[in-house]
Amino acid sequence: MLATAAAVVLSLISFVEPPSDAEIVAAADRLATEAVARPNAAALSVAVSRNGKLIHSKGYGLADIELDAPADENSLFRIGSITKQFTAAAIMRLAEQGKLEIDDPIRKYLPDYNTHDHEITLRHLLTHTSGIKSYTEVRRVMVEEPEHAFSQKEMLGLFQDEPLAFEPGTKHAYCNSGYYLLGMIVEKVSGKSYCQYVQEEFFTPLKLAHTRCDSNTDIIKGRVQGYAVARGHLVNDRLLATSTPFAAGMLLASAGDLVLWSDALAAGKVVSADSYREMSTPYMLLDGTSAKYGFGLQVDTVQGHPRVRHGGGIFGFNSMLVRWPDEGITIAVLSSSEAISSGGIAEGISRVALGVAAPAPPNAPADAPRSSGSPKTPGDPPGTP
Repeated sequence: MLATAAAVVLSLISFVEPPSDAEIVAAADRLATEAVARPNAAALSVAVSRNGKLIHSKGYGLADIELDAPADENSLFRIGSITKQFTAAAIMRLAEQGKLEIDDPIRKYLPDYNTHDHEITLRHLLTHTSGIKSYTEVRRVMVEEPEHAFSQKEMLGLFQDEPLAFEPGTKHAYCNSGYYLLGMIVEKVSGKSYCQYVQEEFFTPLKLAHTRCDSNTDIIKGRVQGYAVARGHLVNDRLLATSTPFAAGMLLASAGDLVLWSDALAAGKVVSADSYREMSTPYMLLDGTSAKYGFGLQVDTVQGHPRVRHGGGIFGFNSMLVRWPDEGITIAVLSSSEAISSGGIAEGISRVALGVAAPAPPNAPADAPRSSGSPKTPGDPPGTP
C-alpha cells in the first residue's frame, strides 16, 4: 500500500507544470542574494542553463573583502574537485585518438610506480577504485606544509609505497592520488604540461575565457580571494601550493563557464557521445554493486530524476556543478567562504527547477571540507531534492 502511494506521488510530481525560465532565475537570484547577506559570507558565482541555453549567470557579494571589490559573472573561483571531470575528459580524448586505452595498466605509462604486485588500471584511477592512499590524507601535505610546491617525484614518494587499502576494483574510496596520477599520464602521453593540454584542447576551443589553471605566482585578473572562519570571523584562506591539487583540483572557473562546459560535454562537443556515456555510467564493483561514480562524475537518481554532478572543496572555497539530464537543467554554484554551502544553494535551485518541493535553506551545512581539511569532495551533499 505504501509503495502504491509513493508511486502515485512520484507520478503526480512528474506531471507538475514545469517552472518557467523566469521562475528558475528568480529562485537562483533570491537564494544567492540571501546567502551573501548572511554572516561570514564572501562571494558567490551562480549560473543556470536550460536545454543548452544559459538563462542565468551572475556574481554576488565581495570577491575581495579587503578592497571592497564586488564579484561579477566573470570572477574566477577555485573549483577544487570539479577539476576531475576535465582530467577524465582529457583521458577519454587521448583514448579516442588511440594514444592510450582505459584498461591499460598504469605501469605502461608510469613504469616505476609501486603497484604492490597488483594490476591497477586507468579505469581504477578514474573511478576511485584503485585502493591507493589519497595524498590529501598525508599530514605533511595538507597540514604541515600546504604551501610547499612538491615535485611530482616528491609527491609520489609520499603515497606510492603505502599498502593498498583494498584489491583494485573491489571497493570505491575517494582518492585524489588517482587523479594526480592521471594528470601525469596526460602529460606523458600528450607531451604537454597538464595546464597546456586542457587550455589548448578544451578552454580555448570551447571559448571558456574564464577557466584556467590556478597559480601561486601569476597575476590572474578577476581571481577571487577565499575565506575561512576562525573564532567566528572571516580570515583569509591558508596558502596552498597549486601544484598540490594538480589534475585533481587546480582549476579556476566562473559558474557560467562551468555550465557551458557541462552542457558541451553532455552534447558530445568535448568527447564522443559513447565516451560521455562511459564517463557518466556508474562503475560496477567486482561484487556487482554500483560505485555511483563514473569517470570524474557522480551519478545517481533522486525521486526518479537522473542526476550527474560533482562538488569541490579546497582551502577557502566550495563548489557544486549538477546536471539534471531529463530536464535539461545544469546548475553551477561557487562559494568563496566556507560559511556558505554551494551544495545547499544548488539544491534549492534544483528543487524549484524540478518542481519537487520548496527551496532548501541557502546556508545548509557545507558539503565540502573546511579550509583546515583537504581538497577533495567526499560523499554526497546534504539533503537532496
